[in-house]
Amino acid sequence: MPADRPTLEDLLDDPAVSYPLKAVLLVWLGRDPVDAANDAAVLAAVMDDRAAVALERLHGP
Repeated sequence: MPADRPTLEDLLDDPAVSYPLKAVLLVWLGRDPVDAANDAAVLAAVMDDRAAVALERLHGP
């Protein structure tokens, strides 16, 4: 893990981290880390696509 990447505990303790992200981290804390990482990658891809569509609707292609 890169030294500059925060740990799960760092994120939970950081007041700047959003409540929704902290909620997911708390739920996923007890999960198998490989399964959680795979699910997080899928979630990130889906949300990236959703954000791109939203931005395109606002600003055009």
